[in-house]
Amino acid sequence: MVHRIRRLIEKIAAGMAIALLLMLVVLAFLQVILRNFFSIGLNLVEESMRNGVLWIGFIGALLTTLRAKHISIDILPRIIHGKAKRVLDWVLALCSSLICLILGFYSAKFVQLEIETGAQIGGTIPAWTFEIILPLGFLLLAVAFILRVLDTTPEEN
Repeated sequence: MVHRIRRLIEKIAAGMAIALLLMLVVLAFLQVILRNFFSIGLNLVEESMRNGVLWIGFIGALLTTLRAKHISIDILPRIIHGKAKRVLDWVLALCSSLICLILGFYSAKFVQLEIETGAQIGGTIPAWTFEIILPLGFLLLAVAFILRVLDTTPEEN
């Protein structure tokens, strides 16, 4: 069951990453055309692309965490085996999740502040609609660390 949930989250995140990447390519192309042929540039497009990169970064972090391909310092897991390794995996996953939850809490406070101040991107879109990826991304990363350690299904390569 845990494996299915992890795989579902992975598929949704991969689809979102593909859609966002395509959107960023289209927006960049549009911006180049507007600047070179019409001597104008849209501030909203520039800001959307900048924030799109933030979204792609969080989605990529989620995918690498779910697939256990993230950067890790793994001296102890190479030495320790068996039950001790399983305990170490749990401790690392819990610590990583706790850190992500703390970052998520403070980024939620930041988004709340942005909502209260009424900050806008490009003068039209509320800034929090782009910045919501911060608390959401950290929450998903916290869940991903736990799902990764709960999933005992062997990986297919």
